[in-house]
Amino acid sequence: MKMNNAILFIILAISAGAMIPFQSAMNTALGKNLQSPYFSALSVFLIAFLGLVIYIIITKQTIPSYIQFTSAPKWSYLGGILGGTYILLIVLLAPKLGIGNVTVLVLLGQVLAAMIIDQFGLFGAPIHTINWQRLIGILLLCTGVYLIKKF
Repeated sequence: MKMNNAILFIILAISAGAMIPFQSAMNTALGKNLQSPYFSALSVFLIAFLGLVIYIIITKQTIPSYIQFTSAPKWSYLGGILGGTYILLIVLLAPKLGIGNVTVLVLLGQVLAAMIIDQFGLFGAPIHTINWQRLIGILLLCTGVYLIKKF
């Protein structure tokens, strides 16, 4: 991978992470106004669906074949349920814990789950075994989450 591509991908990954607290705040505000975290989450997915349909039409994306859809591992479609559950939990928890606290706790959960996926190569991911350096990183992250939550 070229250095310019690596830098671009790093910037995009950081941008994706930066979107999470904004999304949390926006979804929480929507949930308050709708007086329902469930309709807030549903609204988010409907808007995302419409946005993606418009993007697919404008960019003339090739529609995958029926065989491509049916040959995908059945478990791979569960990501949508996890995404919906994530948004619902954010809308429920952010008013109680605050956006900052929810964000760092979500980050901790993401890193812990990623380490497990990497360790065992789950879902076809490449194996990256847990070593002492990664464990120190988790310890430092947990310390940071504690400090942010406490203060």
